[in-house]
Amino acid sequence: MVHDPFYDLVLSKPALAFDLKRTALLVVDLQYMDAHPDGWMGRLCRDQGKPNHLDERWANITSILPNVRRLQDVCRAHRVEVIHIRTAFLTNNARDGSRSLVAHGIRTAYDSRDAEFLEAVVPLPDEVIITKASAGAFNSTAIDKVLFNLDVRQLIVTGIVTEGCVEMTARDAADRGFVVTLVSDGCTSSTRAAHEEALARMTDGDIMTARTTAEVVVLLEQAK
Repeated sequence: MVHDPFYDLVLSKPALAFDLKRTALLVVDLQYMDAHPDGWMGRLCRDQGKPNHLDERWANITSILPNVRRLQDVCRAHRVEVIHIRTAFLTNNARDGSRSLVAHGIRTAYDSRDAEFLEAVVPLPDEVIITKASAGAFNSTAIDKVLFNLDVRQLIVTGIVTEGCVEMTARDAADRGFVVTLVSDGCTSSTRAAHEEALARMTDGDIMTARTTAEVVVLLEQAK
């Protein structure tokens, strides 16, 4: 990872404690379409005669699910908003979706199996579900307004993939003034290398911070 030497000249900002009433957990794209071998990506592998092409991806996702669920449980216990983000379209041919997603062949309708969340991290009744038609959640949804209405200013970000929808969402959030914490073992990618490079890139210069699930849980337990 190439480090920007400019950041050596400025002071790092001190880590902020969580304000439970103004914090939300974001769970990005842990849905059948891209997070399960039976979803669209898994079917794509089999259709092209490459059934094992994304095996590392599936293993990486399996490894983070207990961490995401732990964070969900802790946030729920402390009445921290848990917000579920998914990619889905209003039309079957995705004509309402962003060109970047449609170009990759994604055609996930909002009422399809691919749009459903994985059972391990499924939303509970009355939790917010944000359906996006773009990579970043802020580019095709009212999430900014939703967070404003909830009086949320601090975001804990999990999900997939780190260098894709997670990064787009996290960067847009930080640029809008949210304090962003990436959960290093609560998000992942198709490869470990892509995940680690994205984490290093996003945290260079303290625009946002990365913490483990265990570290985030301790901060939540200590918060008021």
